[in-house]
Amino acid sequence: MSSITKYRKDEIFQSSREKHLMTVGFLTVLKSNLGHKKAFEIAANAFANYMINYYELIVSSTKRGSRRRFDMFKQHYEEYARKSGYIRVLASKSNVLRVRFERCPFAEVMTEYNLSDLSRAFCLSDYAFSKKVLPGVKFRRMHEIVRGDKYCDHEWTFHKKQRRR
Repeated sequence: MSSITKYRKDEIFQSSREKHLMTVGFLTVLKSNLGHKKAFEIAANAFANYMINYYELIVSSTKRGSRRRFDMFKQHYEEYARKSGYIRVLASKSNVLRVRFERCPFAEVMTEYNLSDLSRAFCLSDYAFSKKVLPGVKFRRMHEIVRGDKYCDHEWTFHKKQRRR
């Protein structure tokens, strides 16, 4: 049994469902009218756009590619993790932020509404916003709950820019 299929309909799930009902509505209509492939493509683009705009607001007072931007992003993410109850910060160092999601309430909601095949479109937004909002930062993930893993791991590594001579 995957991590998604054994979710609990607890307060975290209920809160996620409330936040994502509009998403459920859009994805249901997209999938039924356009089919899985096109719905996935549109969802991935929409989630990427959302995450880029969201994080641009968070770090808007900082310069692209700067250490300060990375630090502000890390601080925001650490606060989010502390409030979540299911995200653990594994490492927060000057150049690295590593977190683990013990569950994915978004995927749980998508499963509840028979949209689990579109869940990964949201996962892809991490790569998109990291590339666009955090230039000079490499993002990687080796495990994904939506692919049947027990957790998701996220790692952002800040790489100092090399000066041209």
